[in-house]
Parts: sequence; C-alpha cells; structure tokens
Amino acid sequence: MKTSFIAAGFDLEKCRYSLFDNSEKNQFDPYQIFKVLKSTTIEPYIILCHQDLLIDKGDDFDRLFKLLTELDELDPRWAIVGNAGISSSHGMVAKITDPNGTPKWQGALPQQVHSLDENFLVVKTSANIASSENLRGFHLYATDLCLNALLNKQTCYVIDFHLTHLSGGKIGTEFWEVQSIFYQRWYPEFNFCYVQTITGVNMCFSKYKLLRAIGSQQRVKSWLSQSPLRPLVFLD
Repeated sequence: MKTSFIAAGFDLEKCRYSLFDNSEKNQFDPYQIFKVLKSTTIEPYIILCHQDLLIDKGDDFDRLFKLLTELDELDPRWAIVGNAGISSSHGMVAKITDPNGTPKWQGALPQQVHSLDENFLVVKTSANIASSENLRGFHLYATDLCLNALLNKQTCYVIDFHLTHLSGGKIGTEFWEVQSIFYQRWYPEFNFCYVQTITGVNMCFSKYKLLRAIGSQQRVKSWLSQSPLRPLVFLD
C-alpha cells in the first residue's frame, strides 16, 4: 500500500506515514488512533485508511489536493471525504474498485453523504472533528465521525478519487457488539435520525423511546429507505 501511495506522489517529502500494526494482535483501536492522530497532526489533512489499498487507477497526490481545494471553494464547511458513502436520499455513492463489485456512481461528484466507508477517509484537520469518547472497536468509526461532523453543522462528501480496495469487508459478531454501544452513544443526540451505512445496515436514533421502538421496526426502516420523505429524516 505504501509503495503504491509513494508511486502516486504521496512521497515522504509531502506526507508523514503513521503505521498502526495489528498483525500480531488488535492493540490499536481506530477510535483511539484518530484521537492520537488529531492531537499530534500539524498537517492540513489526515488520511485514515486500510492497509489493503492500491492507488492504481490513474489518480495521484496532485489530483487529491486539487479535489480538496475545489471542495473548499464549493463548500468550506466540509470536514470529511471518502470514496464510498450514502447520500441523504439513501443511495450509494462510490468511486472504488473492490471484490464486491461496488457500482460506481453515475452522477456528478463530489456528492454530499451522511455516512462513509472506512477504507479511505480524508479529514480536514482544521474542522476539529473528534471521534466519540466512549466508543471502541473496529466498526462504524467513519459513521461516528460523520455524525459528529453533522452535529457540528459540517458536511461530508464522496469525491472523484478512484483507488482499489483489495477486501470486500465483512460483518461478524464484533460488529453487532460495537453497534449496540454505538446506539447508546447516539440515540440521545436526536429527536429522530435515520442513518444507513455502506454495508446496508440501517439505524434509527431518537431520544424518545417510542420513536426508537417504531423506527427500529424492519418495515419502518424499509419505508424510510424508500420514502420520498427520506431527505428529511435528520431531525434534531
């Protein structure tokens, strides 16, 4: 991955690489890693990504910098960008090649989204976004960052930066354990909030127990994901 990035212009004169090695055991947690990076970074951007990426589709450092500069002009409130996410109308927006055969977005990019995939994230350091204090694990940390940005009236986007992700990802037992804690963190923050992740998991948050019960029903989730009212599901 690092060789691929350096070949694409992300060399050691322009970038600082930080390796968090979990090959022996899971000693580095992404939620905690981001806190470390945020507290030690003086660079304008943090790229938080998986180790199984290749920049092999023609894009490079200069293109990424150009896209971020253009996004600054389009929407100075942006805090996080990635290569795959879910829009406010709950459609998948992606510019990625992966084993899942994720379809590439046919519309214009950048496209605003409310959640992002973790494989490749660029966080604007000056946006001062933080990961939630009480969360741990290896899932939903991008969604957590996006929700923190949204609460702060900032925005998230999928940009036109194409790379290859060598893994399709998976949802195991640990995912549902993390999701349970994730719910506890986020449901008090909203009157009603419906979130869909890139893995197809739908979540309904509300500080009101009745709304949580209604929104957690599968038929209601299905309706929200297809309803013409879906751009209005973020109510704080």
